Amino acid sequence: MEKIISKEDIAKRVKELADAISADHTDILPPVMICILNGSFHFFSDLTRMMSVDCEVDFIRLKSYEGQDNSGGVSIIKGLELDLKGKRVYIVDDIIDTGTTILEAILMANSRMAKSIKVVTLLKRKVTQMPPDFYGFEIGDEFVYGYGLDNYGLNRHLLDIYF
Repeated sequence: MEKIISKEDIAKRVKELADAISADHTDILPPVMICILNGSFHFFSDLTRMMSVDCEVDFIRLKSYEGQDNSGGVSIIKGLELDLKGKRVYIVDDIIDTGTTILEAILMANSRMAKSIKVVTLLKRKVTQMPPDFYGFEIGDEFVYGYGLDNYGLNRHLLDIYF
Protein backbone atom coordinates (compact mmCIF):
# COMPACT_ATOMS: atom_id res chain seq x y z
CA MET A 1 0.00 0.00 0.00
CA GLU A 2 1.64 3.19 -1.19
CA LYS A 3 0.09 6.63 -0.74
CA ILE A 4 0.03 8.58 -4.00
CA ILE A 5 -2.28 11.51 -3.11
CA SER A 6 -2.59 12.90 0.41
CA LYS A 7 -5.83 14.02 2.05
CA GLU A 8 -4.40 17.55 2.22
CA ASP A 9 -3.73 17.62 -1.53
CA ILE A 10 -7.20 16.19 -2.18
CA ALA A 11 -8.90 18.85 -0.02
CA LYS A 12 -6.98 21.66 -1.71
CA ARG A 13 -7.73 20.41 -5.21
CA VAL A 14 -11.43 19.76 -4.46
CA LYS A 15 -11.76 23.38 -3.28
CA GLU A 16 -10.11 24.59 -6.50
CA LEU A 17 -12.52 22.48 -8.56
CA ALA A 18 -15.52 23.76 -6.57
CA ASP A 19 -14.41 27.34 -7.24
CA ALA A 20 -13.89 26.63 -10.96
CA ILE A 21 -17.30 24.99 -11.35
CA SER A 22 -19.00 27.80 -9.41
CA ALA A 23 -17.34 30.35 -11.71
CA ASP A 24 -18.28 28.29 -14.77
CA HIS A 25 -21.97 28.27 -13.91
CA THR A 26 -23.61 31.49 -15.08
CA ASP A 27 -27.23 30.43 -15.64
CA ILE A 28 -30.19 31.62 -13.60
CA LEU A 29 -31.30 28.05 -12.90
CA PRO A 30 -29.13 26.19 -10.40
CA PRO A 31 -26.86 23.54 -11.90
CA VAL A 32 -27.62 19.87 -11.47
CA MET A 33 -24.77 17.90 -9.96
CA ILE A 34 -25.02 14.17 -10.71
CA CYS A 35 -23.00 11.77 -8.57
CA ILE A 36 -22.02 8.43 -10.07
CA LEU A 37 -22.19 5.95 -7.21
CA ASN A 38 -20.46 4.33 -5.47
CA GLY A 39 -16.89 5.52 -5.94
CA SER A 40 -17.43 9.26 -6.13
CA PHE A 41 -19.63 9.81 -3.07
CA HIS A 42 -16.86 11.31 -0.87
CA PHE A 43 -15.59 13.51 -3.70
CA PHE A 44 -19.12 14.58 -4.66
CA SER A 45 -20.07 15.46 -1.09
CA ASP A 46 -16.93 17.53 -0.50
CA LEU A 47 -17.21 19.20 -3.91
CA THR A 48 -20.85 20.27 -3.62
CA ARG A 49 -20.36 21.58 -0.07
CA MET A 50 -17.47 23.78 -1.22
CA MET A 51 -19.31 25.29 -4.19
CA SER A 52 -20.44 28.90 -3.86
CA VAL A 53 -23.60 28.35 -5.94
CA ASP A 54 -26.63 26.37 -4.86
CA CYS A 55 -27.30 23.24 -6.84
CA GLU A 56 -29.69 20.37 -7.30
CA VAL A 57 -28.28 16.90 -6.79
CA ASP A 58 -29.09 13.50 -8.20
CA PHE A 59 -27.46 10.11 -7.95
CA ILE A 60 -27.02 7.36 -10.50
CA ARG A 61 -25.36 4.02 -10.08
CA LEU A 62 -23.53 2.57 -13.02
CA LYS A 63 -21.48 -0.57 -12.62
CA SER A 64 -18.56 -1.18 -14.93
CA TYR A 65 -16.16 -2.99 -12.58
CA GLU A 66 -16.17 -6.48 -11.17
CA GLY A 67 -13.26 -6.40 -8.71
CA GLN A 68 -10.48 -4.83 -10.78
CA ASP A 69 -11.93 -5.92 -14.15
CA ASN A 70 -13.80 -3.31 -16.20
CA SER A 71 -14.25 -5.32 -19.40
CA GLY A 72 -17.90 -6.31 -18.93
CA GLY A 73 -19.65 -3.17 -20.14
CA VAL A 74 -21.85 -0.83 -18.10
CA SER A 75 -24.94 -1.83 -16.14
CA ILE A 76 -27.47 0.76 -14.94
CA ILE A 77 -28.32 -0.04 -11.32
CA LYS A 78 -30.04 3.28 -10.49
CA GLY A 79 -31.12 5.87 -13.04
CA LEU A 80 -31.77 9.60 -12.95
CA GLU A 81 -34.72 11.06 -11.06
CA LEU A 82 -34.51 14.82 -11.70
CA ASP A 83 -35.89 16.71 -14.67
CA LEU A 84 -32.83 17.98 -16.57
CA LYS A 85 -34.60 19.80 -19.41
CA GLY A 86 -32.87 23.12 -20.09
CA LYS A 87 -30.48 22.79 -17.14
CA ARG A 88 -26.70 22.75 -16.97
CA VAL A 89 -25.51 19.40 -15.74
CA TYR A 90 -22.21 18.40 -14.17
CA ILE A 91 -21.61 14.65 -14.00
CA VAL A 92 -19.24 13.81 -11.14
CA ASP A 93 -17.25 10.58 -11.10
CA ASP A 94 -14.26 9.28 -9.19
CA ILE A 95 -12.06 8.25 -12.13
CA ILE A 96 -12.09 8.11 -15.90
CA ASP A 97 -10.54 4.93 -17.22
CA THR A 98 -11.91 3.80 -20.56
CA GLY A 99 -14.67 6.41 -20.59
CA THR A 100 -17.51 3.88 -20.95
CA THR A 101 -19.14 4.77 -17.62
CA ILE A 102 -19.00 8.51 -18.31
CA LEU A 103 -20.34 7.99 -21.83
CA GLU A 104 -23.33 6.09 -20.44
CA ALA A 105 -23.98 8.88 -17.92
CA ILE A 106 -23.76 11.52 -20.69
CA LEU A 107 -26.24 9.56 -22.80
CA MET A 108 -28.61 9.39 -19.81
CA ALA A 109 -28.41 13.17 -19.29
CA ASN A 110 -28.75 13.88 -23.02
CA SER A 111 -31.92 11.81 -23.15
CA ARG A 112 -33.39 14.18 -20.54
CA MET A 113 -32.65 17.22 -22.76
CA ALA A 114 -30.05 18.90 -20.56
CA LYS A 115 -28.92 22.33 -21.78
CA SER A 116 -25.28 21.37 -21.39
CA ILE A 117 -23.29 18.56 -19.83
CA LYS A 118 -19.84 18.78 -18.32
CA VAL A 119 -17.79 16.02 -16.77
CA VAL A 120 -16.02 16.40 -13.42
CA THR A 121 -13.73 13.68 -12.15
CA LEU A 122 -11.31 13.39 -9.28
CA LEU A 123 -8.84 11.26 -11.23
CA LYS A 124 -8.12 10.85 -14.91
CA ARG A 125 -5.74 8.48 -16.59
CA LYS A 126 -2.90 10.01 -18.60
CA VAL A 127 -4.26 8.10 -21.56
CA THR A 128 -8.03 8.39 -21.85
CA GLN A 129 -10.39 8.63 -24.79
CA MET A 130 -12.83 10.77 -22.80
CA PRO A 131 -11.10 13.83 -21.32
CA PRO A 132 -13.13 15.50 -18.54
CA ASP A 133 -13.98 19.20 -18.43
CA PHE A 134 -12.71 19.40 -14.85
CA TYR A 135 -10.40 16.96 -13.06
CA GLY A 136 -8.39 16.81 -9.90
CA PHE A 137 -5.35 14.67 -10.60
CA GLU A 138 -3.82 12.79 -13.51
CA ILE A 139 -2.53 9.29 -12.80
CA GLY A 140 -0.97 6.41 -14.72
CA ASP A 141 -2.52 3.00 -15.18
CA GLU A 142 -2.07 1.77 -11.60
CA PHE A 143 -5.11 0.45 -9.70
CA VAL A 144 -5.98 2.99 -6.98
CA TYR A 145 -8.22 3.02 -3.93
CA GLY A 146 -9.19 5.24 -1.01
CA TYR A 147 -11.30 8.42 -0.74
CA GLY A 148 -14.33 6.53 -2.04
CA LEU A 149 -12.57 4.31 -4.56
CA ASP A 150 -12.65 0.69 -3.52
CA ASN A 151 -10.39 -2.34 -3.59
CA TYR A 152 -12.77 -5.31 -4.00
CA GLY A 153 -15.47 -3.41 -2.09
CA LEU A 154 -13.19 -2.24 0.74
CA ASN A 155 -10.93 0.71 1.58
CA ARG A 156 -13.42 3.43 0.54
CA HIS A 157 -13.04 4.96 4.02
CA LEU A 158 -9.35 5.83 3.57
CA LEU A 159 -8.75 9.59 3.51
CA ASP A 160 -5.79 9.40 1.11
CA ILE A 161 -5.48 7.65 -2.25
CA TYR A 162 -3.23 4.59 -2.56
CA PHE A 163 -2.09 2.02 -5.06
